[in-house]
Amino acid sequence: MKLLIVINSLIIVFLFGCTSGKELLAPESLYESADGEKKSHQSYDKVMELWTVDFQSEYVETDYGKSHVIIAGKKDNPPLVLIPGLFADATMWCDNAGELSKHFRVIALDMPNYGGKSQPENKAVTELNDYKKWFTQVLDHYEISQTPVAGLSYGSWLALALAREMPDRISQIVLLDPSETFMPMNGGIAWKGFKYFMFFPNRNKYERFFDWMGGGFTNEKIEIWMEHMLDVIEFGSVGMFDIPQHRIYEKEELTTVKMPVLIMVGGKPILYDNPEEFKVKASSVLPHAEIIIVENAGHGLNAEKPEIVNQHIIDFIKKNSSVNDNE
Repeated sequence: MKLLIVINSLIIVFLFGCTSGKELLAPESLYESADGEKKSHQSYDKVMELWTVDFQSEYVETDYGKSHVIIAGKKDNPPLVLIPGLFADATMWCDNAGELSKHFRVIALDMPNYGGKSQPENKAVTELNDYKKWFTQVLDHYEISQTPVAGLSYGSWLALALAREMPDRISQIVLLDPSETFMPMNGGIAWKGFKYFMFFPNRNKYERFFDWMGGGFTNEKIEIWMEHMLDVIEFGSVGMFDIPQHRIYEKEELTTVKMPVLIMVGGKPILYDNPEEFKVKASSVLPHAEIIIVENAGHGLNAEKPEIVNQHIIDFIKKNSSVNDNE
């Protein structure tokens, strides 16, 4: 077990880079070069062509720079904020935004500190309190007093962490295949990472790693989005340890999380050896949470099983609020 932890740490350092200390100032760009930024933005735009609904691209001024946001849905629809996974961005919701925006004013965030089109400046995001301040400023910009929030992977952890810190602003949370958060992840991630990222790493190997995380699922949309994800990893200037780290919460740490919680986890044994074990652990930490195992789905369950995921999100939010269908 100790060897596995060491290997896992080495992989994370090698793959994403590590800083000797947290910088107080934001990086000049989320990308290492102007050319890398251009390529990543071009692949971003190509994924956005897959969105099946009209959307607006906007920037929100925050203490951490200009945060890029994608908006879809009628202005008088109730809001729903979407937080992407680690090194992902608003593009990742291409299979979900169309259906969700029929019922909600979807606000899909690019993060201020990795991926996407946000323009960092001034303060760096170095701790959870920075995320809290940034998120509050985004909500205030759109005059949102309270909203449901959904996230995937690291974004799930962040949605829960924010709900814990600011329960007055978050009415419901939806956690899609959360990484860590409730229990340690499958050690196979470390071994796969060692194989694909430490021996002559290249884009093909990166893609094979993410193909494994997705349980082998692919389609034309996934292939287009994956090229963008690989651009972000290859050209990005931010490493994994440059951002606040997610962690496992104990039950006593989540006493402020009283709002309704929906957790959906992929049924394939990828992040967790046994999804049923994950369900038991998550239930012990958040007894009031509704937990669903999405059968035959990998880590990217929002893209692999969008009809199931979308409907569960819509039903859950409407069931737990006075949302009117504004179609």
